[in-house]
Amino acid sequence: MKFDVIVIGGGPGGYSAAIRLGQKGKTVLLVEKNKIGGECLNYGCIPSKALIEMANSLGYLKTLPGVRMSYNVDMSQWQNWKWTMINRLVSGVETLCRAFGVKIIQGDAHIIDKQHIKVGQETHTCDKLVIATGSSPIQRGEFKDILYNKEILDLKTIPKDLIIIGGGYIGVELGIAFAKLGTQVTLIEMLPGILSGFETELVKPVERRMKELGIRIMISAKVAAVEKRDRYYVRMESGANLSADYVLLTIGRKPNVDGFGLENLKLEMENGAIKTDKHKETSEKGVYAVGDVTGGVMLAHKAFYEGEIAADNISGKNTEVGYYAMPYVVFADPEIAFTGAKSEKSTRYPIAANGRSQGLNMSQGFYTIYYTNDGTVTGAAIAAPHASEMISELSLAIEAGLNVEDIGATIHPHPTVSEGIQESAQIAYGKPLHFKPIS
Repeated sequence: MKFDVIVIGGGPGGYSAAIRLGQKGKTVLLVEKNKIGGECLNYGCIPSKALIEMANSLGYLKTLPGVRMSYNVDMSQWQNWKWTMINRLVSGVETLCRAFGVKIIQGDAHIIDKQHIKVGQETHTCDKLVIATGSSPIQRGEFKDILYNKEILDLKTIPKDLIIIGGGYIGVELGIAFAKLGTQVTLIEMLPGILSGFETELVKPVERRMKELGIRIMISAKVAAVEKRDRYYVRMESGANLSADYVLLTIGRKPNVDGFGLENLKLEMENGAIKTDKHKETSEKGVYAVGDVTGGVMLAHKAFYEGEIAADNISGKNTEVGYYAMPYVVFADPEIAFTGAKSEKSTRYPIAANGRSQGLNMSQGFYTIYYTNDGTVTGAAIAAPHASEMISELSLAIEAGLNVEDIGATIHPHPTVSEGIQESAQIAYGKPLHFKPIS
């Protein structure tokens, strides 16, 4: 069959591009070898946050003064609920695609050339091609039977103990979640600290909370071997030996560039990923790539955004990417978030001065806003309850070129954690209501 556009990969980047193209009147074929929604919806973002939410609810009750409780978590029942919820979301995305005229085929795509894509025994043609094949966990072949994000999120029982190799955001998020569910967690990181790439000040409250939860953090530590017998045994390069019910490997992800004929396009590559320009077009005219397969920071919301950019340009609208207000979030405890860029000036408002945070029995964290000499907001960092829900206000401020006084003069509801954003902005011009900065 002939289509205006063929999209290979039905994850966030692929289905967002397909839907946007369909909305613009293009005929679109979306090819997905597994499930629509990709890694994020089925095995990553959505199920991991569902697990984290359950763990946070139980963990929160445990911290409240005067609360005594006993509970039982039936993980098999929870897994049934999780998959019902995920399948409902997958069905919703499929329905949206079809509502905008997108044809979906489940199968392995193979690129013959930029205008001919084979799926099964049938060859389809297109004017434009979008590659959105996503990424996969980096694996260590010598570590046999080790778990990755997909397997750990499908456990039917809560492990008594768990070793996590890798102190990035996935390892930290899942380590905290399982610790709150009663698992003894050991986290191993080869670098000098966890959450590499995030500001030290953002990481400190998370690290403090992890230690309160009894998580053993081993930094500047390397694993020599992993063996599975009656349980998992981990030998460190230092000579130390550890054991646990399970071992989870979270040392990063790599773009999916093999197994679907990409080599037939001879695209320009960069660090193992497909190189694209500001329009998300590759070195081959008419071929676009979006999401994790293009490398860089691998975020679902970045893939959504890039899918829209590609759809705009394919449809004749000259649109360029701009990542200057791209939010980064870690669903830790407290949640941490960053957007924009640092500047010559900044504020710092502690969540200990926020009434709503105190009512949540949380006092570790802060709100920081970065701004220029004329008051223009350039970035923000938050370590606080619900930071993931609040960071968008600051991204909007950056996109709109707002001033700290614009935020400070915006009425925020009371009592809310978001009030801290307003008061952090007010620090910039000396007017916070519930906090006196140290001169």
